Amino acid sequence: MQKKLNNPTLFSFAPRPLASSFCLAFLSLLLLVPGVSSAQVQIPNVTYAGPLVITQGGTYTGNFRSNDSRVPVIRIQTTQPVIIENCILAGPGDIIDSKNNVGSNLVVRNNRAYGLPQTLDNTRHGRFLEVNTAVSVRVEHNYLEGTTGIDVYRWGGNGTAQQTLTVRYNSAKNMDGRYRNGGGTFCNFLGMNGASGMAGAEVAWNQVINEPNKSYVEDNVNFYNSGGTANSSVQVHDNYIFGSYPANAYAASHTGTGFIIDGDPNSAPSAYVKMYSNQVVSTCGAGMNIAAGHHIEYTNNRIVSSGLAADGSRLNSNWAAMAVWNAYGQASFGNNTISNNYVGYYSKGGNEPYTNRRDLSPGACASCTGTTHLPNRPLTLADEQTEWNLWLQKLQQAGITPGVSGTATPTPTPTPTPTPTPTPAPTAPTVSLSVPSTGTVGTALALAATAATASGTVSKVEFFSGANKLGEDLTAPYDLSYVPTAAGTLALTARATNSASLATSSAVANVTVATAAPTPTPTPTPAPAPAPTPTPSTPGSTPANATFFRGLNVGGSAVVIDGQNWEASSGAANVQIKGSAFANQSVALNPATDANRAAMIRASVYDPAIAATVGGVGSGTYSVYLYVWEDDKAETFTINLEGRAVQSNYNSGAAGTWKRLGPFTTAITDGAINITTTGGYANLSGIEIWKQSTTEPAPAPAPTPAAPTVSLSAPSTGTAGSALALTATAAATGSTIAKVEFFSGATKLGEDLSAPYALSFTPAAGGTLALTARATSAAGAATTSATATVTITATATPATPTAPVFVRGINLGGAALTLDGNNWVAASGAANFQATGVSTFANQNVVLNPVTGTARATMIRSSMYGPNTGFALGGVANGTYSVYLYVWEDNNPETYSITLEGRTVQANYNSGAAGHWDRLGPFTANITDGTINVGTTGGFANVSGIEIWKPSTPVQ
Repeated sequence: MQKKLNNPTLFSFAPRPLASSFCLAFLSLLLLVPGVSSAQVQIPNVTYAGPLVITQGGTYTGNFRSNDSRVPVIRIQTTQPVIIENCILAGPGDIIDSKNNVGSNLVVRNNRAYGLPQTLDNTRHGRFLEVNTAVSVRVEHNYLEGTTGIDVYRWGGNGTAQQTLTVRYNSAKNMDGRYRNGGGTFCNFLGMNGASGMAGAEVAWNQVINEPNKSYVEDNVNFYNSGGTANSSVQVHDNYIFGSYPANAYAASHTGTGFIIDGDPNSAPSAYVKMYSNQVVSTCGAGMNIAAGHHIEYTNNRIVSSGLAADGSRLNSNWAAMAVWNAYGQASFGNNTISNNYVGYYSKGGNEPYTNRRDLSPGACASCTGTTHLPNRPLTLADEQTEWNLWLQKLQQAGITPGVSGTATPTPTPTPTPTPTPTPAPTAPTVSLSVPSTGTVGTALALAATAATASGTVSKVEFFSGANKLGEDLTAPYDLSYVPTAAGTLALTARATNSASLATSSAVANVTVATAAPTPTPTPTPAPAPAPTPTPSTPGSTPANATFFRGLNVGGSAVVIDGQNWEASSGAANVQIKGSAFANQSVALNPATDANRAAMIRASVYDPAIAATVGGVGSGTYSVYLYVWEDDKAETFTINLEGRAVQSNYNSGAAGTWKRLGPFTTAITDGAINITTTGGYANLSGIEIWKQSTTEPAPAPAPTPAAPTVSLSAPSTGTAGSALALTATAAATGSTIAKVEFFSGATKLGEDLSAPYALSFTPAAGGTLALTARATSAAGAATTSATATVTITATATPATPTAPVFVRGINLGGAALTLDGNNWVAASGAANFQATGVSTFANQNVVLNPVTGTARATMIRSSMYGPNTGFALGGVANGTYSVYLYVWEDNNPETYSITLEGRTVQANYNSGAAGHWDRLGPFTANITDGTINVGTTGGFANVSGIEIWKPSTPVQ
């Protein structure tokens, strides 16, 4: 058994201890090895700006270069969300440095990074990315060459999937820890140290190519005291790792691997990591090891090493493909499995299971089961080439190209890759929308869009009526069937988004929708009921008056189920399914079923966003069943058919649970049935389609919604700087009131989503205000009240100033900032501030309604949340204060109440749809104990900011 040594300099700011004195001696010898200095990396011939220092959140694009090993190309000095994309980066030191920036929130995508020759002796190449106690990191579609990879030190996320680590679709060449003057230090493609408790983390579809004597990498992927949670293992899958060599590739010893779980006995151990469907090729030292931790699973991986360099010369430091052993004497070590892997690993003098082979490490693989060994023969470079071909085939089938927006990536040969052509600046897509000019309530409109892009591919086309999204289509032809529910004029648009994340909206297409001919006794269409708790359809049951149309075995071969011939989806005509294929036929299904159905269920595709299209479908009404199952831990996701949710928040249950969901009925006019999933990871096994033999009668048309009634009550006079109490009374016949908005002329002052409809508004200057209230019903009809005129005097007492004084602003979820000319502080570390019953989260991708400035939007979308929150702001002089609260909704509506100094100041507030936000208040508090106490009770509230003012005159 080969001893796994710790990396003494995995993180320059937190060195790891050596496991033995041998490692020091080994590194000392490396310093004497001649001819191992860094090779020159060719970089794109573009104009570079100097090093960049980022001090505030935002999106950064450009070409940047450093010429000093001590100066990073990009240094991040803010915890506000930062996106670095579409850059070319080059430098001898760190490329992107966020290691001294605790709490980083980063997206790094579509960048090229190159390590230049170092400017100092005994200095490694720089990291591509280094973070310390980050809260959210996403690294996707990058190309990195001649760097020392991605280092993640500790983890600062809140243990939810919204604050996690994602490393996907990257291409890396020659991870290089060598010094310019000989010798070097270990490095990784991805190294994690103390990054524990990462829920929802994923490392997938990365391609790493290391060449002998042009690289120096130890473990390509190293989990050191790092991992997931009991409910959410880190998913490491579908990665291709080629090469792990000593600095002198022909040396007799190397401690590297493709993947390793590592650690020490004095820290929280590595735990809950699941590695599957990876390929590890031509690594010296080992292929995949478990040397520490608990609840680690390696399954269905391929490990092949011929022990030969590309020119056929023999490498001398191969030891064993796989091992699992407690290298550090950890008390918690255990519950680790290595199973069902495909292995052929050359090791001189080995005999596991054949001469000169160590597919399993002797004495350290007792728990390795189900191994498939390559045949008993000399392993060759052709065996390694087969793995490369399989990888290319897998990428093609999945529709994935690692690297920058589909750029070609390096091949596993010692031949240097040609200098990449600089990527031109991405351009937005083009899109046009075609719709009929007229329509009828209750009758489907066929919306069709044409979209194209010169940058990457079109990733989706969304369809809108005004600001309301109707649905989307992920593949051409881009179309949507939409049924209008009310008469009027629709302003329809299509928005195309490409793989470079650029979007374009079409010109507006107007459709005049008329009311259908009335039936004798029209009745309002009831509001849709909530999605029921899913109940599996009985296998073999069929919808009434329907004939079998098509069955697709998503992950397996053709099969007969319930007497019907099902096709394999792979290669099936007019079928496209986006997702990662996997099978696990060893899971016991619940409930038990027949052999054919069981084999079909346990072979599936999985993804958090599965997309399946079945084309060649004639116009008509179809019933669709979906087979889903769970192989591991419960996931919650939503199923959509033709752009609408037909099964919301489905829980997949415990391992082995399966269901035949449906039938879901849809009318098809565009020749294709479109199925998608959103939310958690779904396992989709089968698609079963039946065509109804008779056309179902069209539903009774909904009547034109009656306009609501609304009246506004406001005082006839007011004073600048003093709050006006506006109240409205609203009602809707046959519907409910969705919202009441308050206006001063054309300027919206605010809105209230629930009765009693009220708004507190403070006029800033004297004059006459023309105030109105507009009520909108749930059916979409709106009415504006009569105008209420209010005369505002400039000041109540001319000799006394009336302007309130800003006291304090707290950004609950983010950093210090300036709003409306006032300096706000971050809640983290703020003096005399305490929050209870809350968690912190941010989602800067939600579109806010109403739209606001960048600084305010960033503050709103980073918040504290909880069902019963409490905020105490101390150090307050006794007196009267006005308090405002910024609240928002990132998901579904919640109802809660707001309290100030123990009394309810806003009862049963409804947070509205995703993106809705309010600045609630002012709420008045008389403080006598030096502390302002604010809180929420009831549903989950997202509280983003607290703003406190002191009136210059007493509040009456």
